[in-house]
Amino acid sequence: MIQINKPILQTQSITMNQPLIFIVFILGYFQLGLAFSHHGFNAHYDVSNSVFIEGTIKEFRYINPHSFVYVETTNADGEQETRWCEMQASSQLRIKGINESSLQVGDRIRIEGFQARRDPLGCEFGTGYLADGSVLSLRTGSGQSMHSPLLDQGASQTIFGVWYRKSFPGAGIDPDSFQYLTELGARASASNNPLTSNPVYRCSPISPIRAWSQPGLPTEIREEGDRIIIHHEFMDTERVIHMNLDNHPANVAPSEMGHSIGRYEEDEIIIETAMFSEGVVRSDFVRTTNFKLTERLRINKDNGDLEVTWEAEDPDYYTENLYGSRILVRTSLPMGRYDCAPGIGHGAQMDPSLG
Repeated sequence: MIQINKPILQTQSITMNQPLIFIVFILGYFQLGLAFSHHGFNAHYDVSNSVFIEGTIKEFRYINPHSFVYVETTNADGEQETRWCEMQASSQLRIKGINESSLQVGDRIRIEGFQARRDPLGCEFGTGYLADGSVLSLRTGSGQSMHSPLLDQGASQTIFGVWYRKSFPGAGIDPDSFQYLTELGARASASNNPLTSNPVYRCSPISPIRAWSQPGLPTEIREEGDRIIIHHEFMDTERVIHMNLDNHPANVAPSEMGHSIGRYEEDEIIIETAMFSEGVVRSDFVRTTNFKLTERLRINKDNGDLEVTWEAEDPDYYTENLYGSRILVRTSLPMGRYDCAPGIGHGAQMDPSLG
């Protein structure tokens, strides 16, 4: 996962003792469609405003859903201040070879990234130049991913196994839910602020659609008797698909992920999910308790990809049914623990009640 090259950049303020560059290929925010990745990257960071932060590492928070490095630096007025730069989830960093000891408190660092839109002390961590000459590059200069997952080349045509969401473009499609809002739905959408009230900050998987959409982490699908288990490493989410039921039990309590029943139909697994709690499908996509979701899982026989297509209905909020998809590739990545830490978001951009 880590490629060693000769140095391509020297900095005057940091002594480069070892002529090594560790380019860590990271998948995350920086898909081709930046605006649609993860929590909506452009909503939090200004890609037209590059920043350069140099100083001493004060703290490295290696956590999910996002890791942060805090740097003590000197501002233009000669005053000491602590700036923060957001990285990816520790689960994603771990897969790509970054661990808790990769950034050490007290070490010098120079960070290049994008400025946070709502906190003058915040930034996105694009590239970090360390005092020992190593470089952590989390994306290309244009903001695109350089990472390809570990593929399972000996894969069969079964839906069961471990999967990894493709990068955009090619990861599927999303509907423009705002286009189909009813009057009631428009009011609910207007009262929802996805920038500050994103349920991910509370360590919620939000919905099946959101769980399928998480970049950079594996998903395992397995069969256990008359149930199918869909295990997303994202938020340690496990969905149980009841293959022996034709209807949802009346005594099931509503929940964010709903209650799922399924059936086999030719070469597809069809999953019907209802009994949702009121909330959102993703941070900007509202739903009522009448929200219903139908997913179809199939293997593309030409390339072995897992195609997950979905149809959602919620007549109280939307004038038409909504459609979307996700495309995944089979991977040999092991499943890990997410162990989310609640209340960790984009600094002053987050709901202050969570801090």
